[in-house]
Amino acid sequence: MKDALIPLIFFAQFDRPLTLRELRRYGWGKEFDVNELKQMVKKSDMYWSGEFCYLDETHIYEYARRRMLAKKFWRQVKRNRWVFANVPFLKMVAVSNTLAYDNVHENSDIDLFVVTRTGRVWTARAVLLLWLNLLGLRVRSVKKYLLFSPEFFVDETALDLSLCAIANDYYLAYWLSDIVPVWRTDYFETFWSANKWLKAKLPVAYRSPNRRTEFDRTIRPSWFSWGLEKVLAGKLGDKMEAWAKLKQQRIIERNKQRLGVNPSVIADEHVIKVHFNDRRAEVRERIEEFLAK
Repeated sequence: MKDALIPLIFFAQFDRPLTLRELRRYGWGKEFDVNELKQMVKKSDMYWSGEFCYLDETHIYEYARRRMLAKKFWRQVKRNRWVFANVPFLKMVAVSNTLAYDNVHENSDIDLFVVTRTGRVWTARAVLLLWLNLLGLRVRSVKKYLLFSPEFFVDETALDLSLCAIANDYYLAYWLSDIVPVWRTDYFETFWSANKWLKAKLPVAYRSPNRRTEFDRTIRPSWFSWGLEKVLAGKLGDKMEAWAKLKQQRIIERNKQRLGVNPSVIADEHVIKVHFNDRRAEVRERIEEFLAK
């Protein structure tokens, strides 16, 4: 029974109640029958009001407000997708974390997950950050609201995110289950197929990925992006990649020392994952404490 309640414990840490349909979608390790879930909630310490299951009643009212605010964030993403068309070597851009499941607040940013061509992950990151900085669209210190935070990049050889997981990584599984492709969405199937391990953790969520039809319309890469890819395709591009990697690794290391609370940083030739306060172990401990009871 307790496994069925794992999603309630997980999302309660982010002040998010769940509907019965969502509780089934996020069911951990197996598919649960709707009536079975109802009985489990009744026998637990959880509460039921209208369509929502929750731990704290204030979450219901707060979540309704956050869902309305999320519409503004999605308009910001849609309005600025043209930026991705001007970055070379991008295979896919997706929105992740709180906006992916409509749970933003007045200090939220827009987390991006980016897939690049093999051997050009540092070049693509450098150009994307340059654009976002020039346009004033990148998160800067405490200023986050409606700004983009591209913290996770992988190239085509590192699509399997289980390689970045910690033991019993509930956070990564739920994070991945809600990821929303917003640019080059046709590549999403390739990415999703590379993460079939998620099916064993969240079988219903894996079968029903989080897609938004407003982002299915294709935006072609610009002539600027196409030209950069041609110029940087060979040895010149290899040199640029090595230079971009060296420069950015130094900046990341400095920021890690300055800003790191519980950092989780990967910065190699295939993966760039920059999280200066990684909550995955904390979330896992809370869930396992609940299961132990």
